[in-house]
Amino acid sequence: MVLHNDSISEEIVSNVSYESFYLMDCFIIFLGFMHICRKHGQALVSMILTLGDSRTGLVRKVNEDAINLDVENVYILADGMGGYEGGQIASTLAVESAGNFLERLEPAELSESNLKESILLANQAILDRKQDDDQFLSMGTTMIAASVIGDTLNWAHVGDSRLYVWHDNILKQITTDHSFVMELVNEGKISREDMRFHPRKNEITRAVGIEKSLTVDTGHFKLDNDSLVLLCSDGLTHSS
Repeated sequence: MVLHNDSISEEIVSNVSYESFYLMDCFIIFLGFMHICRKHGQALVSMILTLGDSRTGLVRKVNEDAINLDVENVYILADGMGGYEGGQIASTLAVESAGNFLERLEPAELSESNLKESILLANQAILDRKQDDDQFLSMGTTMIAASVIGDTLNWAHVGDSRLYVWHDNILKQITTDHSFVMELVNEGKISREDMRFHPRKNEITRAVGIEKSLTVDTGHFKLDNDSLVLLCSDGLTHSS
């Protein structure tokens, strides 16, 4: 059961400071997992508290991010790019296309492989739209799709939007950015701290809707009681 609880949402938002986020646009999804129990060898998640929130920054007049929470136990976020209206169109197409595919599946089928397939379908949907209107040839989007089966969270990811887990006062980044600066970090040329101030920090090396061939990262992990999962676009992660 997914509960969209306004009082809980307000409490979460009130405890998070957005002062440092205003230089960038930001879309976030909080997932609070509570009361995970095991019965006859099966894990039962008795309550999932969700919150989706968007903040428009000072750089852009509109947010180019989109989320889809329409499919039970599925959470999709995309951060678009591509000039006037292009980013909004790309991110919206992505989350709608992925959601349309995933909503036809049984709950037990919301696996890593099907999350990956939903992103590949979103990729094709954006490419098809570009053929219809050449003013959007540069549009694309980052994307994260996550699902909950029992006490397992599955995920699929492209771009520099991120998936985090907070548990026992430890914040852990699950996804790896597909970005120019992350490549520099992996090569040992800069530190993670340097990423925030690098002049090319906004360049991504992989995006949905750019090329027909797309590599999608996937993974899964076990959920613990009172964990907090965060899906966010770079407007949050690039705050200072």
